[in-house]
Amino acid sequence: MNAKSYFLVIENYGWVITMVERFLGRKELENIVTGATLLGSGGGGSPKGGLALVESALKASPQGIRLVGPEDIPDFEMAAMVAGIGSPVAFFQKGFDVEAIYAFEAIQRIYSMIGQKVTYLVPGEIGGFNSITPMYVAAVKNLPVIDADGCGRAVPELENSLFYLYGVPNSPCALADRNGNVVVLYTNDPMDAYTCELIARHVTTAFGMIAAFATWTLNGETLRRALALNTVTKCEKIGKAIRSAISASRDPVKAATEAAGGYELIRGTITDLTTRTVAGFDFGTTTIEGIVSYEGKKIKIDFKNENIIAWKTEGKPLVMAPDLICLMTIGGEPLTNADTKKDMKVAVIGIPAPDKWRKHPKGFAVWKHILEKMGYMGEYTPLEKLIW
Repeated sequence: MNAKSYFLVIENYGWVITMVERFLGRKELENIVTGATLLGSGGGGSPKGGLALVESALKASPQGIRLVGPEDIPDFEMAAMVAGIGSPVAFFQKGFDVEAIYAFEAIQRIYSMIGQKVTYLVPGEIGGFNSITPMYVAAVKNLPVIDADGCGRAVPELENSLFYLYGVPNSPCALADRNGNVVVLYTNDPMDAYTCELIARHVTTAFGMIAAFATWTLNGETLRRALALNTVTKCEKIGKAIRSAISASRDPVKAATEAAGGYELIRGTITDLTTRTVAGFDFGTTTIEGIVSYEGKKIKIDFKNENIIAWKTEGKPLVMAPDLICLMTIGGEPLTNADTKKDMKVAVIGIPAPDKWRKHPKGFAVWKHILEKMGYMGEYTPLEKLIW
């Protein structure tokens, strides 16, 4: 099904709202998975899981997923984020779907107690899986998804989000398993993302290492002020560019770089890959040695689930978070860090972080504790000033 646009006139709370909705069909959703996997910066969940959720979503809503622009959300309307949390192995072995419905319904019940309806969904981050999770819920519940997200990339911690940076509370937080068991978490400090995540991961362990969580409920005004806007359509644009390039026998890396507004950093071979799992996170380093026009160049990428910093030489960074460090095969397949393997031929693309990160005075501070553990003690420098 091709995407179609519709104008809706809605009367709500005495207001008359004109809203443009676009329906996303199979082709658009598959392009979003491809583009979101690239923008996930090594994380954001498996695209295989995302494609499985696309199937579930289209089964629930054959006409497609309703997508609305952030500018069309009234100030008083409420949206919530829903995502998956847990072990990638558990997601692969057990699957994931109905957990997200239970978590979202729990948030709806909580807000209904104060007479507030939650009638929109928004992705928490960009990724091949977590960009699609709220779309699956939207399909089942016949609700729209907003063309925005809370990071503009994938991130390892709740603190590494625009939600946190711009003061959107992570409390209450609802977690659910596929049996409908629900835990609702309130932190004493509604902005205590560290405690929220710590408890959420313990609950997820009790749920068998896989759960859905719903939180970060916000209205239209806050959403436009805080989040990365129009990122779903950006993913779709990138995915379409990659797929079109492949089908036309053109260079998919160049197509992806141009569509993303990024910079090609290197093409090369993964010559070393080390990974260790600590406290539920995958830490590691990917070493890439250049080929062809990049012969003689080498970069190392340190990651904590997601790619955090790339080094061009010892102690000299090439790109650092919140800017994006994205990998794809030279043949055109975007990669997560769970997919990379030694001897792969890959390209690395650096993409500037959304302005919401760069313009906030603490946009780098929320990443420093991770970067310092990786050996970077300096301040933020945009990738445009660091690249070769």
